[in-house]
Parts: sequence; structure tokens; C-alpha cells
Amino acid sequence: MSKMLNWLREEFLRILPVWMFFFLSFGLVALVRITTLGEYHIQALEPPEYLVGSLIMAKVVLLIDAFMKNRGGHGRPLIYGTLLNTGLYFMAALVLQYLEHTISLIRHHHVGFAEAGHEALLAMEKPSFWTIMIGVLALTFGFCMIRELIRGIGLDRFMEMFFGRHRAGRTGADIRRAS
Repeated sequence: MSKMLNWLREEFLRILPVWMFFFLSFGLVALVRITTLGEYHIQALEPPEYLVGSLIMAKVVLLIDAFMKNRGGHGRPLIYGTLLNTGLYFMAALVLQYLEHTISLIRHHHVGFAEAGHEALLAMEKPSFWTIMIGVLALTFGFCMIRELIRGIGLDRFMEMFFGRHRAGRTGADIRRAS
């Protein structure tokens, strides 16, 4: 039983930062969408489902990372990994959006898979869809950039540079000598 709890704890700790980023990002995108539509007195047809979407996106990121674990990149500039991951995660987001919309149409409108898939593709042609996806793309790029930077310089160094925190056990004199 303790093996199972340890595995669950590790999975939770692995998904937590990714989920928090996408939860806040998708919440921001949903807020912009709702306020923009509200400005023109248009009600959003569906409630913001960014909690579930962020959990799904976080799991997709972890799955893609698991499948692409040995993709190389050692000694290459960080932009290569950033662009590759951004592209992979963005394509996964498009596929998830398509599947979510298709399944929603099948469940709520009781149509066949082919018709629901066609309707989902038509919905993806709208400018409002691509406006939101451009926001998701920009946020995903920022996420990948920060992640590659952390991988490149190390978590301790990143935390020290970004937050000004120093590792436990180091004194002020040690830090001044290291600089």
C-alpha cells in the first residue's frame, strides 16, 4: 500500500506545477473571453471549464514528456527544446479541443461521430477560436521557455536568481565568496 501512496504522491508532485500554470493560464484566457463577450452583451454559451481542461493539458504535457524523454538536445541552444515542446503541446491542445468539442456534440445533441467531427472542425474555423488558441500558444511558449531555462541552469540556481533565495545551509559569507 505504501508503494501506491508513494507513486500517487510522486505523480501529484510532478503534475502540480504544470497544472497550476495551465489552470491560471486557462483561467486568464476564460476571463478575457467572458469579458470580451460581455462587452457586446453576448452570453458565453458554456461555463468556463478551464479546471478540467488544465488537468487534461497538464497530463498531456507529462505524457508527451514521458514519450519524448530521449529526444536529445544536449549542447544545443535552449530555443530548440522550447520550440519543439511548444509545438508538441500546442498540437496536443488542438487535438484535445477537437475531441472535447466532438464528444460534447455527441453527448448533448445526440448526433453521429462523423457529423459531430465535422461541426467541431467548422467551429475551429472561427476567428474567436484562433484568437483564444493564439493566447494558449503564447502562454505555452512562456511555460516551455521557463522550463527549458530551469533544466539548463538547474532549479536551485533558478530559484536563487528569480526569488533571491539561497540554498539552506549556505551562509552569507559563502554566497559572497561564490560570486
